[in-house]
Amino acid sequence: MLSDRLAHLGEAGVVERDRHPGWPPRVRYALTQRGHRLGPVLHALWDWGAEAPA
Repeated sequence: MLSDRLAHLGEAGVVERDRHPGWPPRVRYALTQRGHRLGPVLHALWDWGAEAPA
């Protein structure tokens, strides 16, 4: 499930995948510039959720 989500985010240009050779295989994901631009939106959603009545 997580790998599917990361693949979709990669296709959308939000994250980039960096595979490191060797054993065990390692993959590193990092936010792209487009992903960093989502920061204010996610912070606003977080704040909104924190204010919502329980």
